Amino acid sequence: MKDFRFEQLEVWKEAVSLSDVIFDYSDLAEKKRYYKFAEQLRAAGMSISNNIAEGSGSFSDKEFASFFKYIQTFNI
Repeated sequence: MKDFRFEQLEVWKEAVSLSDVIFDYSDLAEKKRYYKFAEQLRAAGMSISNNIAEGSGSFSDKEFASFFKYIQTFNI
């Protein structure tokens, strides 16, 4: 089975690992009945790796590189 090009990127792998940690925190928030906050944490955690994956579908390397602007502030 052929991998998508983003699956080979270390930054994408790190983003997936980070989202696992964020999901653990959102589970704790949900147990304390902070449901909306837990939902927002999950969405934020998934958006990093999703943006990288979305950018990998771009037609040019320059266009793909533009998607990395989304994750620069997270210091991944």
